[in-house]
Amino acid sequence: MFTKIGTINVGVSDQDKALDFYVNKLGFEKVDDQPMSETERWLEVAPPGAQTHIMLGLRGQSGGDRTGMTGYVLHVDNIEKTCETLKARGVTISHGPTTEPWGKWAQFIDLDGNEFGIWAPAW
Repeated sequence: MFTKIGTINVGVSDQDKALDFYVNKLGFEKVDDQPMSETERWLEVAPPGAQTHIMLGLRGQSGGDRTGMTGYVLHVDNIEKTCETLKARGVTISHGPTTEPWGKWAQFIDLDGNEFGIWAPAW
């Protein structure tokens, strides 16, 4: 049956600006960049070495129309350091970091209002 989640989709308003944000602010790598139509391309990014990629699709086209909390959670080893680095790069941290019974938690928002969770073990 299924072996992994390959690609998830996030809607963006400008693929070039989104690529710059995800690569230069979040530290992701560009995985794929192929033309899809006259107005859009298949643009994938991912944390270095990750199996699951994020496709940055144009909102209203392959990116859908959803904004707000994506439901996607990125795992880190050190949430405090990660949040400090993201803030220094101009990323909006919308929540935390806090320590919860199930781990450490924070959230950030990208340029298009897509919100992601950040999780780390509570050791």
